[in-house]
Amino acid sequence: MNRLLVLLLLTVMALPGVRAAGLDTPDMHRLFAREEAPPGVVVELIEWQDNSWQWATPLLIELRERLRQRWPDTDLAIVSHGGEQFQLTREQRGQQPRALAQLQGLVEDGVDLFVCGTHSSWRDVPQEAYLDFVQVAPSGPARINDYVDLGYVHIRLDRP
Repeated sequence: MNRLLVLLLLTVMALPGVRAAGLDTPDMHRLFAREEAPPGVVVELIEWQDNSWQWATPLLIELRERLRQRWPDTDLAIVSHGGEQFQLTREQRGQQPRALAQLQGLVEDGVDLFVCGTHSSWRDVPQEAYLDFVQVAPSGPARINDYVDLGYVHIRLDRP
């Protein structure tokens, strides 16, 4: 029985895209078990802790790398619509400089990054308050649905 458990664990760990603890989720397993490449992956982030981008950005970078290894032409989009979206404002840019620089690098590399305009309006945060590399969608959930309608795989990224 122990041998079977060890073999199963080694098999799961060997799957492409399943190395980092934060990427070791059922959604990620289903994504990387697909035979055909999806047109893209839309990652939903809805967190409320301070400094969410410090843990999320490395996972997003790793996901981007694994997607490139498996399916080089698969797009990646990120939709942030929790409290973490306000960590992407000009006023907050000094709080997580390394994570935000890495996130900007992802955007410069072709990843779309959106925050929720509806949530922003509830807090009176104008579009101009966000860093230049951040796009404001009228609604975060609607933007996710737009991507899903295009065939993108929807993944929710949770804190490991």
